[in-house]
Amino acid sequence: MANPIDTDHSSSRHDRSTCLFPSSSTDEAAEGRRWIESELISAGDSIATDVTSRAIAATIQAAWALTLQCFIVADVLCFGYSGPSGASADAADKHDAGTFATLYVMKLDRSEPVRSFIQRLQQTHQSSLTTTGPAGFEITLVEADTDQHKSNTAISFNVGEEEVRNGTATRFAHQEIDLSVIITKLPDNGLRVQLDYKLSHTDEGMAASVLRTFQHIFNQILTAPATLLIHNVNLCPSWDRQHIQKFTSNVSPVKRECLHDLIVDTCKQRPDQIAIRSWDGDMTYGELDDLSSRLASHLVQLGVRPETFVLSCFEKSTWAIVARLAILRAGGAYISIHASNPPIYLESVINRTKTSILLTDSHFVNQFRNTVPTVVELSPEWLRSLPATTKFPICPDIQPDNACLVLFTSGSTGTPKGIVQIHSSYVTAIQDYSRNLKLGAHTRFLQFDDYAFDISNLEFLVPLIIGGTACVPAPMRTVEDLASQIRILDANTIFLTPTVAIRLNPSDVPGLKLMCVGGEPLPKDLVRKWASHDTHLVNQYGMGEVAICCAYNDAIAPNTGAVIGRPSCGAIWLVDPASPESLLPIGAVGELIIEGPHLSRGYIDTTALHRSEAGFLKLVPAWRRDIHPHRAPARMYRSGDLGRLAADGRITYLGRKDTILKIDGCRVDALEVEHQARQFLGAADAVVVDLLGIINGKADPSLTAFLYLDAHPASCAPVPRAAPLLADALEDAGVRAKVEEMQRGIAAALPRYMVPTTWVLMSWVPRTASKKIDRKRIHVLGQGFYAGVLEERTKDIEYSQRMRVLPM
Repeated sequence: MANPIDTDHSSSRHDRSTCLFPSSSTDEAAEGRRWIESELISAGDSIATDVTSRAIAATIQAAWALTLQCFIVADVLCFGYSGPSGASADAADKHDAGTFATLYVMKLDRSEPVRSFIQRLQQTHQSSLTTTGPAGFEITLVEADTDQHKSNTAISFNVGEEEVRNGTATRFAHQEIDLSVIITKLPDNGLRVQLDYKLSHTDEGMAASVLRTFQHIFNQILTAPATLLIHNVNLCPSWDRQHIQKFTSNVSPVKRECLHDLIVDTCKQRPDQIAIRSWDGDMTYGELDDLSSRLASHLVQLGVRPETFVLSCFEKSTWAIVARLAILRAGGAYISIHASNPPIYLESVINRTKTSILLTDSHFVNQFRNTVPTVVELSPEWLRSLPATTKFPICPDIQPDNACLVLFTSGSTGTPKGIVQIHSSYVTAIQDYSRNLKLGAHTRFLQFDDYAFDISNLEFLVPLIIGGTACVPAPMRTVEDLASQIRILDANTIFLTPTVAIRLNPSDVPGLKLMCVGGEPLPKDLVRKWASHDTHLVNQYGMGEVAICCAYNDAIAPNTGAVIGRPSCGAIWLVDPASPESLLPIGAVGELIIEGPHLSRGYIDTTALHRSEAGFLKLVPAWRRDIHPHRAPARMYRSGDLGRLAADGRITYLGRKDTILKIDGCRVDALEVEHQARQFLGAADAVVVDLLGIINGKADPSLTAFLYLDAHPASCAPVPRAAPLLADALEDAGVRAKVEEMQRGIAAALPRYMVPTTWVLMSWVPRTASKKIDRKRIHVLGQGFYAGVLEERTKDIEYSQRMRVLPM
């Protein structure tokens, strides 16, 4: 647990800020401290290194600020300081070792020259006044006596040579601070740096990384040319680059094959084996080959060619699999949709893909008669009546670079994003995935997810390519139904979200051997629940822009639920969230950049989505060319996810850097939901959408809308140094009517899982210094509120949430 330094807001123009170095220790009960040290400047170096030099002190402060920027995601940086000279030193004399009198508060302007930044630090140090940079960003030295700013790191200077001789200099650590940088003067003007840390907060690997990074940055900026800007500082030491090179070397070669060819090969090799075990009847590989070829030939007659998009709308059934395979064999790409999606959503998908053919069953055929020009109703009798074909391949023109499927996900303007996947990406990813998880003919994969979601492609394609069995369950409404279907179909492999997995009783599914989970962080309770059961638990990380998955962790422990493991198929890099040109060191908090042959082609129509293609890097960054100079340039994608790379190459997922949320494995853009809700609000009202949950280690996530209604009696102006009042919006009859109106409006435009299930009324809207909505603060406040009302939620809301947990 961090022990923050508190500072007074009155002497700073910065808003309230929290700059806590995150814990990396897995043993919170560990006692004591440890330190590591290194020579910062060699004794006798020609550089003037008097520890009392304000220039050197400011350079050290600047290096520490840039180091913190790597390891902490915060707009405003702050750290304790006990200096060798100036006003801060006088104040420090009045405090015992272990406390700080002052604390630096600053916001970095990445376009500022490093020399200018150091000079401003020096001026602030000398005068104890606020200095302002060219972009208006301030550096402030504040008194440490209240709770306005919080930090758990600090810098101190030891100047006594006797302390150095008798070895007591390292004892000058601030005992209540999690991480302390101690600078000590050596004979002949050398400088030594010690990093002193709490064992309950920081592990040895993280401490070593912080010290390496600090020294690496200090050495650069000590002699920085006048032209060096902050955002051009190299943040990644050579030791880290060498290890990152090893972690990113194992990129799978592209498999230039088509999905349907691999499935047909399996059909020819084992025609009598069960390919599909379903509630509505089993089907052998031979039967699958025959029926899918008949339908594929019919689709070719209807005009399906490579790059033709064909809609597929089915309940869970054997025929949904036949339909999708037939579309692929005809050369087309399938788009799975759900009939419950709002008409405006379906219309957007149809118009943007120029789709003219839809495959469905008797349940939905009438729904689409007037929407899609050609609606093909599948039935066993009709399929068997189609003429058999002797033409193989059915579409000889299909190539591995052609589209195989389009996945529509949340978009921020009310327009869903259509991600185009190609055959070679999926083939490469599936073969790598199957090999890593030891899947094969013994695998019986349950199709749990809705066909419109990306995981359903994994559930369908993987077992048929490796010669296993795709298990299709009957409609399920409860976890008990799920357990029953697993037993009836004898499924041994499944992918679930943690929300569902934690409700499943291991003793109810004794035949389940592999359970992959993803879409949300794994709570400790889930890991403990399955630890003693004969089921291998794998944490899987991915996104729609990547085929199958990006990374997996097959060695899960109760305290490592956020560890997504090592890359699958490609490479994962961690970069500065504000700039992909800056590679970060091991242990730093960065944005995950995905590289590899499993990336999608891109989006269906980037002109309509404006910024969507920005996620794919147009140029290969310089650090990628330097680290792997002989590897061919590859497509790279900015995930928007934050993570941390450990010294063993494993990655920990830390959340989103933007407004993309994940609930039950489904991606929701908060801005899109807000856009729809705002249609029912006044100009002075506000709405903020967030995901709340994972309380006390238990997963119960809820898509939450925070409302500010300007005309409401509880609304008021922001109160300095206070938090807005939060209330259950459904308790007020007038607000409840407004909420119900918004729910209907959102449900008419967006899929059901994107409709908020919790509504909170705010008395005012917290904002940052730049007047933007302070989403981080709202999230923290909301988590506390959500914990208090979790048991009091209205029955209808709980019911709607429960129905989303199990696909219908």
